[in-house]
Parts: sequence; structure tokens; C-alpha cells
Amino acid sequence: MPVSLRRLKEDQQGTTVMELLIGMSLGTMVMLGLTTMVLLSMQTTAQVSKRVDSTQRARLTLTRVVDQLHSACIAPKISPIQKESTSTVLRFVHANGSAVSPAPTLSVISLSGGNLTQTDYAWKEGNAPFWIFKTTPTGTTTLMTKVKAIPGKAVFSYYGYSLGSLSESAFAAPLSEVDALHTIQVVVALMTAPQKGESANEADPTRIQDGVSFRLSSPSYNPNAPSLPCQ
Repeated sequence: MPVSLRRLKEDQQGTTVMELLIGMSLGTMVMLGLTTMVLLSMQTTAQVSKRVDSTQRARLTLTRVVDQLHSACIAPKISPIQKESTSTVLRFVHANGSAVSPAPTLSVISLSGGNLTQTDYAWKEGNAPFWIFKTTPTGTTTLMTKVKAIPGKAVFSYYGYSLGSLSESAFAAPLSEVDALHTIQVVVALMTAPQKGESANEADPTRIQDGVSFRLSSPSYNPNAPSLPCQ
């Protein structure tokens, strides 16, 4: 056997305790770093997932409300927005269906206790604008949960024209009969959290806003001939 191999075979020095401790410490630090990276990655993924969930729910709900408002002009120069609508309660008349003259429906969308709900009332009798609706609702649907108003904004805002342009100031709520008759635009603004668990970031929750105009032609500049909706 060569001398060098014989010396290695006879060498009983091995690893010292200090070297073993240093190796264990370095290994622990590497494992802690990897664990921290994994935890941060999982947290970021969960936050993104929650944000996507809240944004998707908000968009679907807002699209549903906007689509109904787009079908609200069912009579010329008759406002679909009803009096006594407030910043958290939207009352409007709309109609859907394949019939030539589909029956109107009175819908009430309200925000209460963090829940956005819609209650529908079927048409009973009468023609525009003197519709009479049944007092018993056909049903109530929860559109979305964990909903709040955006700070400084109303959930529902109502605007009219002033001298040929859309007013920058919303009508006072609840809407009077006169203001309801002249409501040209409704703006819906919501702030929502994910359906499961807490908000991904409470300091920056999902905010979404959209508006629907009921004016079909150019506004009037004549103060004696105010612009009416569905015209």
C-alpha cells in the first residue's frame, strides 16, 4: 500500500466539535432563509388570490347592476330613477324580455350591514309614468357580501344636466320627485373585501366605480327646456 494511503488510513483526527458546530450553524441559517422565502411567497400568493377574488366579485356585481340600468329607458322622457332613492338605496324601473312591450319591474338595490341586495316588485297595472307595482316582492337576491361605501363617496349618486353639461354636483339624497324626474346619470361606487377571509390589504381594498347615462341625445342649453332622461 502506498505510504500516502497508509497515512490517511491511520489518521484518526476526524472533525472537531468546533467545526461541527460551525457547520450546523451555517446549515440552520440557510434553512431559516429558505423558510422565510417560502413563507413570504405563500403570503404574497394568498394576497394576490384574495385581491383577484374581491375584484372579480365586484366587477360581476357592478356589471349586473349596470346592465339593468341600461335597460331602464322603457318610456320616452320618463325617468327610470324613482323618488326617495338615497346614497345606499337605488330605486329604479326597468324591463327585460323579448316581448314588444315587456312588463316593467321595480327594483330596489340597497346596502345594509355589508350586504348588497336586490328586491324586485312585479308590475300590477298602469302605464308610464303611473305604474303601479305589487307590494309583495317577487324575490330578494344577495348581490354581494362584504361591501362598503368608498370613503368620501356615496354608493349611489344621481346627477342632472345644467345649461347643456352634466352637473358636477350630485342631487341631494333622498331624491325629491323633481330631482328624480331630471336624473340623467347614476354613478355606482363600491369598496369590497374577499368573500373568504380578511381583506388582502385592509389599507388598500378593492374599489370599483361606474356610471350609466340615461340621455340618448344632445343636452339642451335652454334653461326653460331642461334636458330630460330617455330622450
